[in-house]
Amino acid sequence: MKKLSLFFVLFLMLVGLNGCGGGGGGVAVPQNPTGTIKVQLDLLSLAPPTAARALAVTAPTITSASVVLTRTGYSDITQDLTIVGNVASTTITGLEQGYWHVAVSLYSDQSLTYDGSVDVNVVAGATVAADVLFDPSSGVTTPVTTGSVALTAGFNKYPGYTKIRQFVSTILQDKVNGKLYIFDSSAGVIGVYNADTMVREKDLTPPATPQALAVDPAGGSILLGYSTGRIYRLQVADGSVSLLADALMSVTALVPVSSNILLVCNDTNWGPTNTYVSINLSNGQIVSSKTDWYPLNSFTLDPVTGVTYALDSGLSPADIHRIVVNPQTGSIDAISDSRYHGDYYFGSPIRAINKGSRIVTGSGNMFISSPLASEDITYAGNIGHPFVDLASDDTLGYLYMLNSDNVMKLLVIDQSSLFTSLTLDLIANPKQLFITPSSIIVFAKPDSDYYVKVISKTSLGLQ
Repeated sequence: MKKLSLFFVLFLMLVGLNGCGGGGGGVAVPQNPTGTIKVQLDLLSLAPPTAARALAVTAPTITSASVVLTRTGYSDITQDLTIVGNVASTTITGLEQGYWHVAVSLYSDQSLTYDGSVDVNVVAGATVAADVLFDPSSGVTTPVTTGSVALTAGFNKYPGYTKIRQFVSTILQDKVNGKLYIFDSSAGVIGVYNADTMVREKDLTPPATPQALAVDPAGGSILLGYSTGRIYRLQVADGSVSLLADALMSVTALVPVSSNILLVCNDTNWGPTNTYVSINLSNGQIVSSKTDWYPLNSFTLDPVTGVTYALDSGLSPADIHRIVVNPQTGSIDAISDSRYHGDYYFGSPIRAINKGSRIVTGSGNMFISSPLASEDITYAGNIGHPFVDLASDDTLGYLYMLNSDNVMKLLVIDQSSLFTSLTLDLIANPKQLFITPSSIIVFAKPDSDYYVKVISKTSLGLQ
């Protein structure tokens, strides 16, 4: 069944509060109802294509179907669909506008046959188009208060993965609040996702497209840097924006050193025009400023040593650099490069691992991470694989790697021995990974779209 190219149409339409009822029985209805969803599914569309029929491949008969709507802060809404002839349908009332997670399950007798889900942004007075991909089983004051959702559905090309339904420019993690923020530079929108479920909860709209973004270490807000030098705070809870400071230069990168101290970078080209300033966010004042010859990129802060590391860009030989900023006073104490100047291949990205004792670059080469200049960024061996991305789980003692060898997989590596403990196959072109206390989140781009897979650490026997 996985190879069948099946498509059918699932219509969810928000009608007015006076629309007709229907479907199943008792439903948990949120307060302040504003609209109705009507679900209508054409079961004839489940017929297999001609090529499949020639091979005697038949689709299972759908005997029942259900839909579950969930949203943070609201009771779950579960409804059975009534099947008459070849049409399954129901009507659900009492939905407020905003993102709802819509999960549809199709059954053959008592056996779950297909399931799929999508995060739908219910907009008053508008029709929102989206699509559900099915896997085989394994407070508004506007006078207009109703909307519609029309959904198309078909088989998921990558079972187990969820399609990201927005353009992906930047992905940021808020470890404090368990969120991932996905920035779409083309639409000027930041999608807010629950990191452990990848359910889209809301959208945030910055006042303009920033050149640099970072998450406040305290969680709950995103820092936005602009070419004007202005730096703003975008609150995730209510979408409000406030001015924090003026860096007096174009902002190309933001590195939060602490909840109060922010390192701001203006990297341009080779020469003494690359400027680095530190800002005290409590009063918006520039604390310290230094210039350097090297344009840097791929910044990472080692929170254990308090040292920021970066790679230079567009230079040969390449090198790794350290920026020492006092997290209490904000003083930029040093900017320097390593002693190697091309003796080793570095490569983006750059990550702090093993409880802050090592820095590792995309080539796999490792370097000592130390606040002492005489010991810092000294070569310390190779991790065994070049990588696309890597995260350090200091609680469980593992490294999670998207390797960039000929065969790309998710590798789970023991931190103490650097031996590979297990591997997991992935779909093509993995791009980035993040970890939470219970999950590993892998993003991949096998075609023109991004997909995400949330992998439970427990399912891998890691906890």
